[in-house]
Amino acid sequence: MNINLQLNLIAQKRIKDIKGFYTHLFSTFLILPFLIFINLQTVPQFEWYWYAITAWCLGLLIHWLNVFPFSKLGFKKEWEDKKLKKIIANSSVENEINLNDTFIQEKYYLKAKKQAEEIKGFYIHLIVTVFTIPIIVFVNLKFVPDFYFFWFAVGGMLIAIFLHWLGVFGFNFLGLGKNWEERKTKEIIMNFK
Repeated sequence: MNINLQLNLIAQKRIKDIKGFYTHLFSTFLILPFLIFINLQTVPQFEWYWYAITAWCLGLLIHWLNVFPFSKLGFKKEWEDKKLKKIIANSSVENEINLNDTFIQEKYYLKAKKQAEEIKGFYIHLIVTVFTIPIIVFVNLKFVPDFYFFWFAVGGMLIAIFLHWLGVFGFNFLGLGKNWEERKTKEIIMNFK
């Protein structure tokens, strides 16, 4: 792969990561006031929104660490490279690649890299959810045992995890993933001939 193209791809990924962080930061200023409003309208005697703010800020901190300080660490790059090689090795299209065609190689490299990033993002989301749910349940049962608001939070978090899983793994599991897209594309192209 051409060194200028590699640097360009690295710069594009870095810009995408930074934009993702700033999107998360911007959404913080939209969602947290909404949570405060919901709390003060439903259970004003217990200010559970402080726990939501703490959890959200913890997620924002993890995102910041992943985008800025940890992005320079070697273990992250090594994990991504290992995951890329595994995805490319398991790819059904690997045998169809002409090894002398760098454009196609780069195309599949980018697809594999994107898939590795999506998988990593899902696992980070899952880990944060697994650690957050018990905290929310504990806080609810400890401070407001008469009103089980944790069901709303847990339900929302589980829906978000399911949708994230569906986007990363689920369509393949349901038979509508990348392989289906490639087969369908070939089928449509054959119908035009």
